[in-house]
Amino acid sequence: MPALGADALKAVAGWLANFEKFSGHAGDEHDFSGMIRPSIRAGDNSYPRPEHALVDAVRDLAIPAVLEDPEATVKVLLRSGVQLLRKIAMFAVAEAIRQRADAGADARYLLGVAERLLGDEASDDDHLRVEYAELAQAVATVDSSALNVINRFIDYAHAEDLKWMRERLVDPDTPEKEAEVQIQERADRYKHHWLSAIGADALPPQLRTELAELDARNGTVEGALTPSGMVTSWTGPNPYSTQDEMAAMSPTELVAHLASWQDTGDGWGPEPSHEGQGRELAGLLTTNPHAIAGVTDLIEQLRPTYLRAILHGWEAALKADIELDWSQVAELIRDVLAHEDESPFPVEGGTMDDDKDFRWAKSAAVGLLEELVKKRDGVTIPDHSVAQFAKLLIDDAEDDEAWAEYDAYEVGENSWDPLTMSLNWQWPNRLRALIYLATRSKQAPWKPGAMAAIERELARDDRHGAGRAVLGESTGRFLADSPEWLKGHLEEFSGSEHGLSVQQQIVLTTALATHYYHRDLYDLLSGPMIAAIDIGDAIVRGWPSESNPVQRVGEWAVDALIYGHKTASDPVVHAFFTTADAKIRGDALGAIARSFFHASHVDDEIRDRFGDLWDERIQHVKDHPEDHEELMGFYWIAKGDKFPVQWWLPRLREALELEPAIATERYMIGKDLAQASTVDPATAFVVLKLLLDGRGAGGMVSYDLTRNAVPVVIANAMTAGDTGLKSAAEAYMNDLGAKGNLELEAEVKAVLDGAVTIADIDD
Repeated sequence: MPALGADALKAVAGWLANFEKFSGHAGDEHDFSGMIRPSIRAGDNSYPRPEHALVDAVRDLAIPAVLEDPEATVKVLLRSGVQLLRKIAMFAVAEAIRQRADAGADARYLLGVAERLLGDEASDDDHLRVEYAELAQAVATVDSSALNVINRFIDYAHAEDLKWMRERLVDPDTPEKEAEVQIQERADRYKHHWLSAIGADALPPQLRTELAELDARNGTVEGALTPSGMVTSWTGPNPYSTQDEMAAMSPTELVAHLASWQDTGDGWGPEPSHEGQGRELAGLLTTNPHAIAGVTDLIEQLRPTYLRAILHGWEAALKADIELDWSQVAELIRDVLAHEDESPFPVEGGTMDDDKDFRWAKSAAVGLLEELVKKRDGVTIPDHSVAQFAKLLIDDAEDDEAWAEYDAYEVGENSWDPLTMSLNWQWPNRLRALIYLATRSKQAPWKPGAMAAIERELARDDRHGAGRAVLGESTGRFLADSPEWLKGHLEEFSGSEHGLSVQQQIVLTTALATHYYHRDLYDLLSGPMIAAIDIGDAIVRGWPSESNPVQRVGEWAVDALIYGHKTASDPVVHAFFTTADAKIRGDALGAIARSFFHASHVDDEIRDRFGDLWDERIQHVKDHPEDHEELMGFYWIAKGDKFPVQWWLPRLREALELEPAIATERYMIGKDLAQASTVDPATAFVVLKLLLDGRGAGGMVSYDLTRNAVPVVIANAMTAGDTGLKSAAEAYMNDLGAKGNLELEAEVKAVLDGAVTIADIDD
């Protein structure tokens, strides 16, 4: 910051604004950057990320700048429109006023910008409440008449709260008059919180009176100046009995206890609720699933919130390989699935404090069934119980309402991908459970029924694709258990080399993303993979994994080559290396090279085939320079330690000469290059120059090369016995020294003298 001089605030404020935009915290449609830093004042090590270093920098620059030129400073802070910068502006102006007042100096020249911030509608956000209140309090010490703008601001904020709540928080089943009363109460509580934060001494007379009335009606607000986002005394739904207290009850007593309690709160504050008690109950059943063993007719005694909690608790216990009371589990699942959606229990508490119907409990029942019908290596479920669960899943869990809920969902800009949707909706969860059941055993009596149910569900017009994502995820299971069925439906579900529908693209891309390369899967999906290569970047992803779908096809093609399963004449291999974009080809080759780096061992045959492939691709780029991006991933070969130096070092040189952009990659090979220079000092020296000349002076990669490679590579070049190489190395050392590496000559001498060896280089 000192080096930036007078431009420091403009520069650092711009960096922070861009950070918030690039990170997605602030944009045209939303801005929640104010919540990123609950307290602008705090400046200790509790905020270790670079983002918070920028916040501290802007704050520390802004306060003296406000004292010197308040108008220009606030303009700089607000011009990006980023909420976090507004928060800093309010803090800086308040702090500047306090500093002037504490020094007994005139602070009135700061009131103009303070009034504008206090009256600006953009300051209406709960994440700005503390800074707003502290600014008002600072202004009150100078001139209380400047606080009149708060009247209009509070009126605006209250009206906006009412509008927002009417649009989003009204339950359609609640009578209009009752709903309006609830909305007014909530908006008044929010207003009460703001007025309490500002405090009576900093409020205009009218609002001071209103604060007193709200205090008399609702009681005083505690912690009004606690920043949003900071930990306070409670965090959400709370139980009325702890797990220990529930564990001390008999099963009959526990169920009676749950059935008898009533929630009389309104959802505000840390009152106990059914949801809070349900979470505690689920936690108890996770470790002690027999806590309600022997109790029948749970469906008649407990509200759906508790039934959902029981089912979730049992599911967690089963995942931990704890045996359940199988007959009780079957009874409750059957009763929940058979119950009408409407609940006989009146909803109690605030929003999300109690389930209004049985829909969530039914979803939990399907989730538990999914776990029950999986193949398990731990706890053993008796065959007759598995048969019960199979019937429940095939027959009782069929739920047209679940399909209707899923189908009615309208996809938005930030909606889930199909595979993620499949994990969060009841209909695709049942489809996944049916597939687990169908592939559990080849000869099971329930298999035909499960397969028939799967076909019925897959026949639906699944416009969101979640069911197709489940099918893609399950391709390997079908191939292992029901290969004839899968092959018979392959073109219908996965397409062919002649083309892919959107639904087929989802099946294929999900299968590729969720499976490792497998020879039989490769053969099965060869046609669809060729079609995917033709579609290119426009292909629809079932799951946005790290690899682009066409890149993933390329990774499978490279695996098929290096395992010796296929040759260059294979249709998928040929299509990928002749049709796919050069960058995608490079990404696929780089991904496999990176897997070599992570592997503890690579067979010689696989390594040699991969080496032959790289030789072919390097020659291809020599013949077709426009495809230079295909070589970007070669950097990982040097890092992988699977090829001898004599092989990879000259090829890295060729790759750098054909694609200089390799030098801009982030991988660090300083130690690898230093070690290689003991084998081939001349080529290592050329590679070092290509790497350093292709990068800027800053960054960890340049630091790694300068620290770990430069002294050793230059020293080895100087002692290689080649006069020309020695002269070039000395000249390069002097050149780097002239550019600022003042210690280089001493570092090279230390290597030459044996004081520093390869073993001393940092990893």
